[in-house]
Amino acid sequence: MKLPCAHSALPKWVRRLVLLGLYITCLPSSFAQGGPPMLTDDPGTPGDGVWEINMSYQEQRTRQDRSRSLPHADFNFGVGENVQLKYETGWVFVDTTDGGAARSGLEDSLLGLKWRFLDRASSGIDMSVYPQLQLENGTGSVARGIAEPGPNLFLPVQVARAFGKTKWVGEVGYQALRGQRNEWVAGVLGARQLTDTLELMAEVRSVSQNFRNRGDLVVNAGLRQSISDRFRLLASVGTGVSSGPEATSLIAYLGIQVVLGEEKSR
Repeated sequence: MKLPCAHSALPKWVRRLVLLGLYITCLPSSFAQGGPPMLTDDPGTPGDGVWEINMSYQEQRTRQDRSRSLPHADFNFGVGENVQLKYETGWVFVDTTDGGAARSGLEDSLLGLKWRFLDRASSGIDMSVYPQLQLENGTGSVARGIAEPGPNLFLPVQVARAFGKTKWVGEVGYQALRGQRNEWVAGVLGARQLTDTLELMAEVRSVSQNFRNRGDLVVNAGLRQSISDRFRLLASVGTGVSSGPEATSLIAYLGIQVVLGEEKSR
């Protein structure tokens, strides 16, 4: 998703939301992670032979249009304890704020391979690389303005470290885009387990052509609620900070995560 260009001075309500996220990260917890429903990913992997399947509704609004993906399918599979394979796509609906006709079609496919090359158990810190390739599906969605032209390549690095009961997750990566200027992506996330079944998260994530300009900024908050050993409710909502015509006014995620197999590493 394209994120909006941010102002150098954030409004008070945005600063308060960021402070709320920092507060969440100070609550008692033994674990924090990124990934769905958040934008920032972390070094965690499902575990050997474990499937994590995320089925969701996703929405992004700007001042010009609205994009919704339903169903949105995200399949992740653990190969060994340190490797994760990914496939993601969805059926997307796009319409404009001026009442233009809605269009729908298949999104691009996203393929990924995550390798956690540093483990907290031995070093106190987790680190991973997670190259992801976005490909057109050949269904005409790009020509109709529903999906982005591909191929596009995202090369991120994730890092996570615990400080007592507090853990921070960070991600930085480079996006090579077809037909557009390449971009840098950076995100910081904190998550805390309030109860045995409820986890709260908050993040700040930016996209910019280089780290010297203001770039695009999204502030996002979410939760994971365990329903059983196999099912989790995933939800998040956030906004961009910009006054431009392509500024994000809303970003939202609502889904269910299904876990198949015995989780050993995350």
